[in-house]
Amino acid sequence: MLKKSLCLFLSLSILCFTGCSSIENLTFEELMEEVNAKHQEVEAVDVDISDYIGDLVDDEQRNQYYLNHTQEKYDPEKMLTQQQAMEDVTYLFDAFHDCYGPYEYFGGAKVFDEAEEKIKGELQKQESIKSEDFEGILLQQLRFVKDGHFKINMKFPNPTKVPFFFREIAFQKTEGGYQTIDGKQVKSIEGYENLDEIMKRSLSKEGELVYYPVLLKDCDFWDALETPQTCDETLSIHYTNGESEELAAELYQMYTEMDMENYEENKIVRVWEDGEIPVFQFNAFDEKYKNSILTGARTLREAPVSILDLRSNSGGDSSIGNEWINRYTNSQVLGHGIRINTKNQMIASDSEEDWIENDKLLIILVGKYSASASEWLLDYAYNVENILIVGENTSGCVIGGSSNMFLPNSACQIDIGGELLNLFPEEEGYMEELRGIYPDIWVPAGKAEELIVRYLEKNVD
Repeated sequence: MLKKSLCLFLSLSILCFTGCSSIENLTFEELMEEVNAKHQEVEAVDVDISDYIGDLVDDEQRNQYYLNHTQEKYDPEKMLTQQQAMEDVTYLFDAFHDCYGPYEYFGGAKVFDEAEEKIKGELQKQESIKSEDFEGILLQQLRFVKDGHFKINMKFPNPTKVPFFFREIAFQKTEGGYQTIDGKQVKSIEGYENLDEIMKRSLSKEGELVYYPVLLKDCDFWDALETPQTCDETLSIHYTNGESEELAAELYQMYTEMDMENYEENKIVRVWEDGEIPVFQFNAFDEKYKNSILTGARTLREAPVSILDLRSNSGGDSSIGNEWINRYTNSQVLGHGIRINTKNQMIASDSEEDWIENDKLLIILVGKYSASASEWLLDYAYNVENILIVGENTSGCVIGGSSNMFLPNSACQIDIGGELLNLFPEEEGYMEELRGIYPDIWVPAGKAEELIVRYLEKNVD
């Protein structure tokens, strides 16, 4: 429950809508009670680490792969002999065995050896192969490695899950289901028996709590980042009064303020005020900016209501995220996940949890570009009272790490994390690789700050 000090600043009126009296009318305090309860339900991951420990490999043997950088630049047109391609495959799968933390998680030698044989079987059919075709074979046969960090020449073998918003019509939740603002009761949506699966709590452009359908669809990460994407289905809504209508999704494009061409030139840390609410943004968990990042935690802690913007933050050093939330709460915050060093049989962090009381309100803005260390911070935030996550489902990029190596003949760059395996609880709606973690309030990431501030301004006396 929100503490009295917060209520002095957030004495929020009940949201009143026209229509049936059974409509879900929540005060802000009631909303946060529900959010806090949902967050508290998540329990620390409980696993037998022996399931994920394979052959132990010493540091020197593992490091040789990452230090052995080829001087040759990858050329997709380069022709490889069959022998050269075979050598690269052997090198890659030796690296998986010696270096890759989730090796046993994704099936161990049985699964990886089978994939290696399939790739070599395809290569045996041709005396030579163009590098880009070799890359394509690797991507196709390694789709079982569902790791948001894993890439070959910056290409992902698996799609990510992006949200498509259907915001033509706002809905309200009632005791009997969902209805439109003008009172038409939803009877069904074709193809979806459980409406709660697609109806997501959101904010209207006026800043009111409403529900909109949201569908998660597979999409190539780079396509979603670079160009607007269309949804491959419409929604047929049927009402109890006999009426029906077809809803179309908005175009989706991944939101970020990062300059992908000049990454180092991005403004990493900044703070401003939106109305009277302090907003703090940092775009990378970077040791170079650690002091400024942690200062931002103290700045937000001093405010009764504040916003942390992680929409353009793709990760970095996750330990900084733990320090950040510790500084914000002035407490030691534990998470739900566990890090296992599968190559030396050590637990890098225990999966524990402890609810931290907090009489301030922290809103965290997220989107599909929020990844890795950003998602670790969200995991810690789930154990802190009065934190509201607003935006889209996140990247889903936590199970492995990020390090790269190069295949000796093709010069393919392989982003294959080191020895750590990171596991999180698998409750519905919590962390899932390539899908991410769900927000508490679903809005397009690019509109998240605008809409949540409008909501607060509309309801604060």
